[in-house]
Amino acid sequence: MTVKGLCFLGMRTDRLEETIALFEDVVGLPLTRRDGDLAVFTLADGSLVELFGPKTRMHGVFTTGPVVGFRVDDFDATNRALEEAGIEFVAGVQHADGMSWRHFRCPDGTIAEITGPGVPPSA
Repeated sequence: MTVKGLCFLGMRTDRLEETIALFEDVVGLPLTRRDGDLAVFTLADGSLVELFGPKTRMHGVFTTGPVVGFRVDDFDATNRALEEAGIEFVAGVQHADGMSWRHFRCPDGTIAEITGPGVPPSA
């Protein structure tokens, strides 16, 4: 079995509006459904990111936030957008094998990551 990407991510948050704004306006995920305390983003490959606010009973077992990595096509631009939005980073930019990644804290404290093509500044 080979895992080729993310097909579904679900996470519960008590700061739904702020998390929607982060994912849609800063990271660039397309919001495709909004139903009360449920927000669904459908990515280009068909994978889903679903956010569950405090009032929804759906997926009640989602009590902690996962660490999710979002593959982006322009790491530097996405990283700058997160910085300009005042997002808290957990660590600096990391590089390996032609890829760059960086972990950040979502409004509710959940850790997420952006990953995309990139090389260290000294390369």
